[in-house]
Amino acid sequence: MAGPPPAICRGTAERPGLGRFLLSLICGVVAVAATMAATMPAGRAFDQDAPVPLTPEFIRFFDKLALTEDYGPFNNRPPWVRKWAGPVKVVLDERAETLRAEIEDLLARITRWTDLPFTVMPPGASAVPDAWNVINVKLLSRVTFQRLYKTRDVVCQTETHGLGGLLQVGYMVLSEGFTDCLKHEFMHALGFDSHWYPKTRSEIRSVLAYRDSSARADDYSPWDIMAIRILYDRRIRAGMNREKSLSIAHEVIRGRPQSAALPVQAASGSAFR
Repeated sequence: MAGPPPAICRGTAERPGLGRFLLSLICGVVAVAATMAATMPAGRAFDQDAPVPLTPEFIRFFDKLALTEDYGPFNNRPPWVRKWAGPVKVVLDERAETLRAEIEDLLARITRWTDLPFTVMPPGASAVPDAWNVINVKLLSRVTFQRLYKTRDVVCQTETHGLGGLLQVGYMVLSEGFTDCLKHEFMHALGFDSHWYPKTRSEIRSVLAYRDSSARADDYSPWDIMAIRILYDRRIRAGMNREKSLSIAHEVIRGRPQSAALPVQAASGSAFR
């Protein structure tokens, strides 16, 4: 497989929208992450320690979210791994400070699954141009968001940028009144660019299903957690091609307990973090 292109300029979406098209003109391969403003059905809660059968469908789930192109000509993404390395700083704008406690709790959970340290910067910190390993979070009024992206459909969006699959900066923009998309957007920010929309009946539920889908989970499901852990296994490297990544994913699953959420005992010898 040909090597990855030298740069990433990409975004993620729940549904296509005009905002995605506008950003694609700016970044070339970026698509806006759209969380539809339709009424969200009651989310499905999960026992995150419940046994989860890691079937071939789970591999398809991981492949779809992390390694498969989602937006056709709007996002000419290669099927290779995108992930962060090293500590990541999260900068909140003034409005987003209202979400600090929720974001800190969310990132503490993600750290347990990735072994990736996150630091939410102190109030008043501002984004530094050309800084690496930073995710910037903005919270806009609904009117401002609609005016900025020239669409009534998009309510949240995330972009990530980097080199050779190694993510270096992320931009997350949320609409007031739709901050329930935080978990969805942070999973995008971790490197899961695509969405889960099974075309046949599926037991798998995910925060990355569309808002109006019966496959949507209101919290990270055991399948989401397992996918995050696989992506951040030390054997899977940024820029690794799809075939090699899926081969390692199979190896990791064979060394895991049936519950996607349970940690592996040290005696297992797994490098899974």
